[in-house]
Amino acid sequence: MNYALATIRHVGRPAPVIEAGDAYWLLSEVAPELLQPDPGRGLLSIFDSWDEKEPKLAALAQKLIGRTGGAGKVEPAPGTADFLAPLLYPNKVLLMGANYYDHVHNDAGMSDFQKAEKMPTLFFKPPATTLVGSGKSVRYPTQSKKFDWEIELAAVIGKRARRVRAAAALDCVAGYTIGIDLSARDWQFHPKHLVKFDLFGGKGFDDSCPLGPKIVPARFVDHGNLQLRLYVNGELKQNANTRDMIWSLAEQIEAMSEHVTLDPGDVILTGTPAGVGLATGTYLKVGDRIDAHIDQLGQLSVEVVEDQPEPAYRHA
Repeated sequence: MNYALATIRHVGRPAPVIEAGDAYWLLSEVAPELLQPDPGRGLLSIFDSWDEKEPKLAALAQKLIGRTGGAGKVEPAPGTADFLAPLLYPNKVLLMGANYYDHVHNDAGMSDFQKAEKMPTLFFKPPATTLVGSGKSVRYPTQSKKFDWEIELAAVIGKRARRVRAAAALDCVAGYTIGIDLSARDWQFHPKHLVKFDLFGGKGFDDSCPLGPKIVPARFVDHGNLQLRLYVNGELKQNANTRDMIWSLAEQIEAMSEHVTLDPGDVILTGTPAGVGLATGTYLKVGDRIDAHIDQLGQLSVEVVEDQPEPAYRHA
């Protein structure tokens, strides 16, 4: 890996950074031109013009590697809790459900599943309220008693895509990061729901999509052969490889872009393997720590905290 991109909390504010070697550098200091024309959009400004800016980022990283100090270097290096979600905030977060054979067969109990007879299960999460970074960032959804985990490879779009075919779909991917699709299973399969299946209540609640800690450009990642591991309080729960996906990332992009235009900066979570709490009836609680690790992408660690009631609004 030559470099990666992240958004950290620096002097109390979100700041886009480039990781080069073992150091982090503020893009606003070392390459402010790359954040134009709207620096307030952070890394989204880079993904808006990814094909143009990516070679410049690679050249910048080469210059920064080995540099011991200077303007823009983040010292000390950011800690785990300093990493925000890398993108604040993309237009869309799209997800693929039921996309690993072992998850479908073992967790969902669909032993007779045949890809040729099915179509992809696609859904959204609202970015501004679901995306969180690392640290004590996930508030326990008090409406649920079956709060579950799902590690997922996440792809970041770098080129507008509308009705793109699978053969060309990967040209639209700028980079990869780690996603966790948190789920409220008692709402996802609520007995009072009209069809007993609700992706709004089950998937779209606040803080339900930890993302990060960094985005690694696609040319450094073998996305079709990545090991995924998720631990809860140090206990291994999920352990699988992206080569076991049912629908490839290219097929997912084709299916999604048939219905909606994918914009630069949009994030796609590509499904989870077996090992979720639903299979055993074991669920998350306040104080639990989740460590999600994907080869070549690092580790995303979050902690579940108690949700605090919002202060009542009082008219002056």
